Amino acid sequence: MNDSVYTILDKKVCFDDNCDTKLKIVSNSSHLTPIDYDENGFPIAYRADVVLRVKVVDKHKKVRFYSSSGSYDFRVTDDSVITDEAKLNAIKEASVNALRELFAKITKDGIRYEAKR
Repeated sequence: MNDSVYTILDKKVCFDDNCDTKLKIVSNSSHLTPIDYDENGFPIAYRADVVLRVKVVDKHKKVRFYSSSGSYDFRVTDDSVITDEAKLNAIKEASVNALRELFAKITKDGIRYEAKR
């Protein structure tokens, strides 16, 4: 999950108590599903799906909870074998997409909050 956070935030991450906002991100679920098959019925493409649960604590100690999901489609080689590296990469890419959705939700909530002030 850290790799996905670094990918989205471009390594602008704070790990001490001086941070304005704290995130606790937990992978709620992840799985691979075949989405395309060859003429012999063997899977040749998969979709990785990830669901994240997130707790956000802002600098005013206000706590918000979010859920976000992401997916990533990928093809496998002719022998229909998925390597561990391909699985991990697909889960990472799906996590990046879930984090993009998450940050869009957080931004939307922040804009609404500022509009009310």
